[in-house]
Amino acid sequence: MTENEAEMRATTQRLQISAESRDAGASAVALIRVEGEVDLANAEELGSALRTRAAEEGSAVVLDLRGVPFMDSTGLKVVLIASRDLEGPLAVIAGAGSAVARLLDLAGVADRVPRFETEEDALGALGSAGDERPA
Repeated sequence: MTENEAEMRATTQRLQISAESRDAGASAVALIRVEGEVDLANAEELGSALRTRAAEEGSAVVLDLRGVPFMDSTGLKVVLIASRDLEGPLAVIAGAGSAVARLLDLAGVADRVPRFETEEDALGALGSAGDERPA
């Protein structure tokens, strides 16, 4: 691998993760936005952000993955672990036909991790669910 290729690879592996608290009906929801590829090199960074934000908020989490052009099985594992371990429910935003949406569909995890196409839909669904966890 040339130095230029190594630099390009390192650039694509950098994640940008931002988080904020949003009102969704009667409850607060942690909204976490992710940009960049999620793979073995950085999936734990996403897992850490999910755990930290959920612990701070103690609420539902909406994970916005619309800015993620690629996610491998390591990223999927982080999302599934979060859906199991977080105090409140977890929902994902991923556009129809996106790489993330295809991965979630292929993995058949819609019953554990509901996917929405818009922020409004995800916030509305979690806000109406209150503190209940999906079955």
